[in-house]
Amino acid sequence: MKITTPSNNILNNVLQQQQKLAQQEASGKRITSAADDAAGLQISNRLNSAINGQQQGQRNIADGVAFARVYEQAVQGVSDNVNEIERLAIAAGNGIYSDADKQALQSEANGYLANIQQGLTTEFAGKKLFEDTALSFNAGNSNLQLQTQDLGAALNSQNLFSIDLTQPQTLTTVRAVAEQLNALQTEVGASINAFDSASRAVSGQQVATSEARSRIADLDYAKASSERAANNILLQSSVNVAMQARVSSEQALSLLS
Repeated sequence: MKITTPSNNILNNVLQQQQKLAQQEASGKRITSAADDAAGLQISNRLNSAINGQQQGQRNIADGVAFARVYEQAVQGVSDNVNEIERLAIAAGNGIYSDADKQALQSEANGYLANIQQGLTTEFAGKKLFEDTALSFNAGNSNLQLQTQDLGAALNSQNLFSIDLTQPQTLTTVRAVAEQLNALQTEVGASINAFDSASRAVSGQQVATSEARSRIADLDYAKASSERAANNILLQSSVNVAMQARVSSEQALSLLS
């Protein structure tokens, strides 16, 4: 005959609780399975998915910022060369310069024009910078746009690459190009600011979401340690009670036999 005592059930429950606390402390998670908290596990999984999306959004934004900064620097390079050409166009108006002097100025200007054409071929990760296109970067909950321009076509339309420093309208042309480049740089700067702002917003969302997930799924070590200490005391008591119950059961069986 087998006699099952209440003390055995208590001991089994205590041992199960000890095992659960050990698993939680080893994983650092309050929820290690659906049995711990089914609703909490579902919410935690949704928050994990949101965090993963926010992390990818951050990477997308970082790529967008990197592209925009390279684009802005390339525009700045074109602008620097145009400024030098403007200086030469003004110098060409110096009445004491001979035709040979002006030809030397033209040769120098041609060098700056060659620099501009070389800069217009710049690429980022295999993608040409100066094309008429709108690049989209998914930030998770929104899409950010970066508008790029076929600057070569724009400069050709203003006859920049065929300027003649001896012609009076050259300075007007060069200054118009400089103004166009300034406007383009302003637009790119605004886009970079928008990307930076979006990056900060997504970062804040990620921190808040991570904190929410932590409150639901992560283990409170102080509380777990306290529970384990209390459980150890209960375990000792349960073992003692179970041993006493076993002795009593054996005595009862001996009397029955």
